[in-house]
Amino acid sequence: MKKLSILLFFTIIACAGYSQSDVQFTHYMYNKLSYNPAYTGSKGTFDLLGLFRKQWTGIDGAPTTASFSLHAPFSDGRNAMGINLTADEIGKVKTTAIDLFYAYHIKINETSKLSIGLQGRIEQAKINWRKADPFDLVDDFIPGANESSFAPNFGLGAYYYSNNYFVGISVPRLLKNTLFLDRSGTEIEKASTLTSYVTAGVITKLTKNVKFIPSFLLTYNKNAPVDLDLNANFILMDKIIAGLSYRLADSVDGLIGFQFTNGMRLGMAMDFTTSELEKFTTGSFEIMLGYTFKCKDCSVNHLRYF
Repeated sequence: MKKLSILLFFTIIACAGYSQSDVQFTHYMYNKLSYNPAYTGSKGTFDLLGLFRKQWTGIDGAPTTASFSLHAPFSDGRNAMGINLTADEIGKVKTTAIDLFYAYHIKINETSKLSIGLQGRIEQAKINWRKADPFDLVDDFIPGANESSFAPNFGLGAYYYSNNYFVGISVPRLLKNTLFLDRSGTEIEKASTLTSYVTAGVITKLTKNVKFIPSFLLTYNKNAPVDLDLNANFILMDKIIAGLSYRLADSVDGLIGFQFTNGMRLGMAMDFTTSELEKFTTGSFEIMLGYTFKCKDCSVNHLRYF
């Protein structure tokens, strides 16, 4: 286990310049604001969402992520604004980010809209080198003090949605900046961190009390393997949410949730690792808590599912 922890630590530091801003959520279908700014305001009313994710339980230094977002439309629903706070800890690296969103919604027909979104981001990273467990405690490669830095970024996205389906594409972070410094105080050279996301889903009514919602999230970064999340959720009696997901070459996931009549929703996901890490971890888990405010002037019953 100690060898695994050391290997994970140095792997994280080596990869940090490439994937410092990317987050991973099994509840991606309910948390699209973390991937696409154009999702802002698409529920037609004020919406809150909180998520907590613990990845690869049992492995020291494995990722832990917390996210909180809120967004709402204004000006007859044509405009929308939102904010997202993210705290992520991987090994000795802690990253905190604040995202501000704006979206403009264009009515295509009576049931469909196209949203174009922008986001601005401020990100801070801290590396606590005092927690390092090097082979040689006097190794000059390991700094003796903590390091901290800030970096801005911005992104774009498009989101087309209707009563029964959605399609989105986005690049949330367009700048090729880095949060991590070498010991001389200069930026670590790295390749592009541009990550593109494509997502889509549809609602199909199977019976009076059962709805079926398949969806996917495709993640592309030229410096990493293509990532694909496939999900199949069932909505029972407009209250109980149950489903399965598959993350390419990584895990099989189970989801369960409950939709309260007052607009609150609660969900939990368990990821069962299928990669070589399954020898060292019992998997990952995620907890979701959200609230969608009621709106007399808009129909949001179908939108609460995505």
